[in-house]
Amino acid sequence: MTAKEKQVHILIGCADARDLSQTQLDAVANTTDEFRKKGIDIEMHVIRAAGSFVTPDVVMDIKRTFEQAQRNNEKHVRMRYYVHIQTHGHLTEESNDHYISHVHDLHIVDGSPLNCGMLGASAVGVEIEEMIVAEKPKIKVKGKTYKIVNDTSIKLLLSEVYAYDGYLAGDWITSIDLLRTHPRHQRTLLEKAIARDPELKVLEIQITCGIQDYAIHSLIRVDDGEPHVPFWDTVQLEVRKHAQNDRHAHQLLINQSKKQTPLAGLISMSDPRQASRIRAANYYMTQKGIKHTGEYLPNTLFNMTGTSFDIPHTPFGPYVIAGFYYAVKHLHLLDQMVMGYDTAQTSRMMEKIKNDPLMNMFVKKFNVNLIPINHVDLDAVR
Repeated sequence: MTAKEKQVHILIGCADARDLSQTQLDAVANTTDEFRKKGIDIEMHVIRAAGSFVTPDVVMDIKRTFEQAQRNNEKHVRMRYYVHIQTHGHLTEESNDHYISHVHDLHIVDGSPLNCGMLGASAVGVEIEEMIVAEKPKIKVKGKTYKIVNDTSIKLLLSEVYAYDGYLAGDWITSIDLLRTHPRHQRTLLEKAIARDPELKVLEIQITCGIQDYAIHSLIRVDDGEPHVPFWDTVQLEVRKHAQNDRHAHQLLINQSKKQTPLAGLISMSDPRQASRIRAANYYMTQKGIKHTGEYLPNTLFNMTGTSFDIPHTPFGPYVIAGFYYAVKHLHLLDQMVMGYDTAQTSRMMEKIKNDPLMNMFVKKFNVNLIPINHVDLDAVR
């Protein structure tokens, strides 16, 4: 059927290895097919950073994605734009787990390992500050080389390299204040960013926000269900159909996945044409001699994505940096795959990691094994 409308959806999700399942992938694919039959083309992107924080680099990723979608609209059909902000946690049995709920009806299981690790992001920031002081990295500022040795010079690092005026721990990198309200707060930040940007404001972007409850493996919207987004709502209701809504029945599953125990890390581009997480997982398991069916299983890869990951001379954002540190230090993911479309793009991604002073410091300090892979080469060996 000839397309009469194109919808561009961006999910802002966490890098957590448990935040994706084959059920979710199938629901997106099946719903996309259904909408295509109605004359609506769906383009789905995913931006993944620890904690699902809407930081300036994430806003820029959103802008780049929507701009590219406009360039690719060769048929000049009507376009609609959507952003879905999603965090994750472990809700209590008393919580109202209906698809549309309210924060006062939701209660988080304190201390549950199923909650987002960025509840402790400020503490991660303190650890990074301590490492910086110990490692004393050097940066070049206007032709001069400076050694970063204390809080004052860390502020210089943030200012000159990351364009941030402030401190690192609890400022540039800060913890999620309250998990229940976190997605709504990030929605507000995005709405304000859009209102300040004339190129985004005219797109009439619709934003949803919710919590992925790991106890029932389903999304709960905390925005009163407004705006109504048929594609996204259909996907989520399809997921719920395949996830038994019974906390007691899932207690065994919850116990089995109490800790985030992925096999490896993955840094990849946000590109709807490539199933990077699935292909990287299959590649890694094959290389390590781990049996797999080809379907993506939760708790396999800790994945961060972005549209600027292949721009070598720009820095990473705060929660990509915090997430990478958390992955290699606390999850012990010393194998980190770097995946672009082809060899050239992957090389630019590797160069970006090398050029970023904090990311490069982590790689050297923990002896991280960066594994460059790309879609073209994997296609060639199919």
